[in-house]
Amino acid sequence: MQHILSSCQQLNQFYKQNKNKARAKPNDLMYAALNNEGEICSVLRLLPYNGFLFLRSVLTAETHRGSGIASDLIKHAVKQQQSHLIYTLPTPQALRLYQRLGFQPVSQSEIPAPLLASYRRFRRSNIGPTVMVINMTVR
Repeated sequence: MQHILSSCQQLNQFYKQNKNKARAKPNDLMYAALNNEGEICSVLRLLPYNGFLFLRSVLTAETHRGSGIASDLIKHAVKQQQSHLIYTLPTPQALRLYQRLGFQPVSQSEIPAPLLASYRRFRRSNIGPTVMVINMTVR
């Protein structure tokens, strides 16, 4: 598997092909995992904020799920951006994955103000975890 910085067009095409409503924007940092044939198997976006990044829209093609591709892609992106705090809002299904990768839950009072609206929308549709963060600068 090869990990690359990707483009809006590539990510949005992948999201659409996989019937996902996520959409990349030009300011996002976009990563993709490519198989040996050069096909995108998994993608993610890091949204830049003042002082941190927000990990969003991790998606793996159905035919490649369960093989660790998304986990490896997240590790790659985190390593590339290790000078930044990286926050995410994991679904209940993904919580253990993020814990294994070193993300730690944060209390509601520690959630950066720009993420509060996303957190509130997320909490309406998902029961369970809160915002999680990884700080590679202290590892």
